[in-house]
Amino acid sequence: MDTKLKSPKLLPWLAKKAGITEQRATLLWHDAADWAEARSKNGSSAYYKLAVDRFMELVAAESLREDAASFGWRPWARAQARLWAASMHVVHQGSALITRSWQRVQPSH
Repeated sequence: MDTKLKSPKLLPWLAKKAGITEQRATLLWHDAADWAEARSKNGSSAYYKLAVDRFMELVAAESLREDAASFGWRPWARAQARLWAASMHVVHQGSALITRSWQRVQPSH
């Protein structure tokens, strides 16, 4: 029976939040699983905890490394992208609200 730790389903989300590629996050996950396997019995709860904790450390370090490589522009650009996405969400919700209100006002011939 193969009990090799599978990639977490949240890996794409974590990669996006950290600003790294999914491929890089997968490599970090495999590194964390190998690291945990050297320290605990494969498949045990301690193994899973070690793997996840190590993975989160590696992702945080990789995100900081990417931020440093951009000379401080990357966090600013990511903040601007989040702001743009939030404003587009507000516009979408506002237009949906106006459409629903307008449909209530119009007679249903």
